[in-house]
This record gives sequence, C-alpha cells and structure tokens, in this order.
Amino acid sequence: MDQVGTKQFRPMMETILTLGATIVMGMIDADTFLNHGAIFVSAQTGNLVVFAVKFVEHGWSAAWVNVPVWVGYFLGCFVAQGLSEHVGQGNKRRQLRWLMFFDVVVYVILSALQNTLPTMWLIFFLGIVAGYELTIFRQVGGIAINNGIMTGNTKNLATNSFKAWFDRDPAARKKQHRIALVLATFLLGCGLGAGMAKFATVTVLWVASAIKLILLFLLFTPNAMDKPTV
Repeated sequence: MDQVGTKQFRPMMETILTLGATIVMGMIDADTFLNHGAIFVSAQTGNLVVFAVKFVEHGWSAAWVNVPVWVGYFLGCFVAQGLSEHVGQGNKRRQLRWLMFFDVVVYVILSALQNTLPTMWLIFFLGIVAGYELTIFRQVGGIAINNGIMTGNTKNLATNSFKAWFDRDPAARKKQHRIALVLATFLLGCGLGAGMAKFATVTVLWVASAIKLILLFLLFTPNAMDKPTV
C-alpha cells in the first residue's frame, strides 16, 4: 500500500528570502552611504576601511560615526544565531515565519521613526538588522551565500568560473550562476537605493519594509511547501 509523504518546506523559498534580503541590503547600503556620512550597514569591510580613512584624515570626531553600525552588526549576528537555534526548531517554515516577522516589525518601527531618531541610533539599529538578515537568510539554491559582502562572493565567482570553464565541473557551474545572481541582485538593490536616496530618502526604509512584508506573506502561501509525494 502506498504511503502519502508529508509536505516539506520548499528550498526555493529560502532562495527567494535570501535574494529579497540581498536587494534590501543593497538599497540600504546605498542610502546610508549617500545620506548618513559614508556608512555601510552590511558591507563591514567597506565600513572599516572608511572608518580608518576618516580617522587618519580627520580624527575621531569624523570617524566615530562608523563605529555604532559595526557594534550593531555584531549584535545582530549574535542575536540571529541565538534565535535560529531556539525558535521553531524542527519546522523550517514556522521558524522562518517567526524570524521574518521579527524582521518586518523592526523595519516598520525604524521606518516610522527615521526622521526622529538621531543618526547614530538609526545607523546602530540598521546595523543590527543587517547582521540579523545576513545570518538568517543566506541560502541560494542550496548554497550558502554571504549576501551582503561581495568581496568573498566575487572571489568565489572567479574560482568557480575557472572550475566551470576549464575543469568542466557541473557543480561549479551551478555555483557560478547562483553567485552571479546574488551579485546582480545586490547591484540592483544599490541602484534602486541610490535613486530613492537621491530623490526621496525616507522611501528607502518604507520600500524595504514592503519587500519584507511580501516575503513574510509568501511564507504563509501553499507554494512555500512542496507537494506531498505518494
């Protein structure tokens, strides 16, 4: 007698969530760089470089603004790791629902308060969100991707391109395509963020909140689950 299998969380949803986080990180990095003192919230390599340059050229009074976002990023990664180990264990979709819900709530609050919060605190909280997202949402086609730091992704794209083109490695070809997709998505986010930051900076966080809300909604749709096997 055939047995009906249980539904499983669809890996494609993790890809969608990661690409959503990637485009949002690109948008916010562009906005904070243009409108908040050349600060990156997700690209901490760039943030530390800018900090060092400011410190050498202008001293602590100019460089300190890059410190809160680094501290926030560290805390965001720390908190995300703890939540991922204790929230919704054993049910991937339920876990991601809760983790995305927390994400949406923070984005909406920061969007509502962005004109009243001091810049230091806004950047600090955006750093927390960035660290949180880059710890939770990092799977594209079953491959772990750092969707906010493109230095490592560029290196991985190059090495996998070599393996794909010269070693004829099919696994490397898949990684090559997926990493290229992440890079393109991040660049798209940066372009969108730069455009919005130039003409209406307050829209960036609201658009980010809307994207996150859509992703949360997708986790409640039947398409988030694979059809049961018979």
